[in-house]
Amino acid sequence: MKTRFYVLIFLMGVISSISSCSDDEVTPVLDVHAQSGNLVMEPQANAQLDIHFVCNNAWQAQVDVNWVVLSSMKGEAGDITLSLLAKEDNRTGEDRTGTLILTSAGLTKEIKFTQKQTEVLNVIQTLYTIPATGGKIDIDFASNLQNCHFMLVAENGIPEWITQEPNSQTRTLRNEKISLTILPNHKLVERKANIQIYAVDMQNESNVLLKSPRISICQNANEVGISTDMTTKDKKVKVLQRHSKGNGVPIVIMGDGFLDCDIEIDTKDNYYYKMMEKAMENFFSEEPVQSLREYFDVWMVTAVSQNNAFGGAYSTRFSCKLEGGGSTGITGNHTLVKEYAALVPELQANPNLLNEVMVIVVLNTEEYAGTTYFGFANMGEFAIGYCPIINGPDDEMFRRVLCHECIGHGFTKLLDEYSYEQYGTIPATEIEKNRRMQQQLGWAMNVDFTNNREEVLWKHFLNDRRYQGKDFYGETLGVYEGACTYWRGAWRPTLESMMRSNTHGFNAPSREAIYKRVMHVAHGSEWKYDYEMFVAFDLAHLPQSTSTRNTNINPSMNKPFAAPRYMGHF
Repeated sequence: MKTRFYVLIFLMGVISSISSCSDDEVTPVLDVHAQSGNLVMEPQANAQLDIHFVCNNAWQAQVDVNWVVLSSMKGEAGDITLSLLAKEDNRTGEDRTGTLILTSAGLTKEIKFTQKQTEVLNVIQTLYTIPATGGKIDIDFASNLQNCHFMLVAENGIPEWITQEPNSQTRTLRNEKISLTILPNHKLVERKANIQIYAVDMQNESNVLLKSPRISICQNANEVGISTDMTTKDKKVKVLQRHSKGNGVPIVIMGDGFLDCDIEIDTKDNYYYKMMEKAMENFFSEEPVQSLREYFDVWMVTAVSQNNAFGGAYSTRFSCKLEGGGSTGITGNHTLVKEYAALVPELQANPNLLNEVMVIVVLNTEEYAGTTYFGFANMGEFAIGYCPIINGPDDEMFRRVLCHECIGHGFTKLLDEYSYEQYGTIPATEIEKNRRMQQQLGWAMNVDFTNNREEVLWKHFLNDRRYQGKDFYGETLGVYEGACTYWRGAWRPTLESMMRSNTHGFNAPSREAIYKRVMHVAHGSEWKYDYEMFVAFDLAHLPQSTSTRNTNINPSMNKPFAAPRYMGHF
């Protein structure tokens, strides 16, 4: 009987033990409250998405993408809020997804989440380094914008040394590329342009929808060159144009700072020839010279320089120097320039014709400068105009400055029509010198030192109804104070002109002086000036703006130049 009792006690103990173990076990719980369809975060950086879950054991969390960070990666049991933070804008151009993986006590939950796309205008590359020789580049870009087109933009305008390929019009580009041609850099300094691609509304281009990151284009400086043969290609004379009317008005063009490799004797396809030809075309780009072109002879004389750089230890054929220091002045070896001009056979045969020559010396640099010299002893009308290839051969400022210096000062002996307030009143000695030039040589006929409309040098125009009212540029002939660089005491015919700020062409008194100079040289001493014949010619060939010219001028390059330098004495 006792035995049965003890067995019963043992069995009850086992059952109690088993029952106690069953009460201690807890079923793992990992319950996510959020619905996967709602797990969407905004496209911006730091966008936040909260995940709520409950677990009754310790937990761990991780994500399978690198553009999200978690507010915590592990924790204890409880009612948990876990935050997902976007590290960056979603600039992929499409929605992107990731997976949050939660684990706890052997349980795993995978929760999908999405970051919406933002509108993008992405570029593959933001820095391009180009050699001095130039080249072509493709700017690859991509965008998910709709109903827009793309424009290439720079803060101060796309520089002229960057051109867009004709088959690369941004208005039709989408998710492709912009092809650019970078022209050679002839300067000895690096140049840089910062550009952007704008996405603009197709109906309103002023409405910029999105801008690309800034794109920098850096072009290396040109290396200073050295000629290896100073004689073979030097002192060669080429005819650029022969006159077909009159006796021929002589123009001689030569270059300084050009290497032997820039010159080819038997072909026009070389840098030297092209620059001299461009200088000639610029000279004939303004009225009345443009319409009197048939009276001119133009020669090119080759000049080989040791270097294609100016200043310092560099050596050029005519020893031209840029004065710098705020000055636009240029100095050169005038005697050697005269010797090279005298190499023209026609001038050797007729020494008197050399005294009528306008020499244009083209400097192989793009610096903003220019200076004209005239009044050489026993040289009559002979003049030298030193003019750089300002901003490159196709730049409008190169054309304007060459016309101002070489047509205005050099060929016609006109004076400047600009003035500086700080210079005050023109000195009496300056007035006397200029009046002697006017009376004895017929020079400086575009300025005067009286404001009396009945006495001023251009009174005949003021009294001619055909010259009343505004011209093509809106200029009205009158008597305007400020000329010869002086603020007071000198007067000019128009507010603006080629002889003031290199704009608006030559005014009527200047055109008359140019016409007289051409006709006198072309026809000799037997030619007599007839005002009515001039007016008939002039009214038929008034200055007009040419739409093909680039008029986008850097304002810093509109400053007037130094006065012409008179080499003689009165």
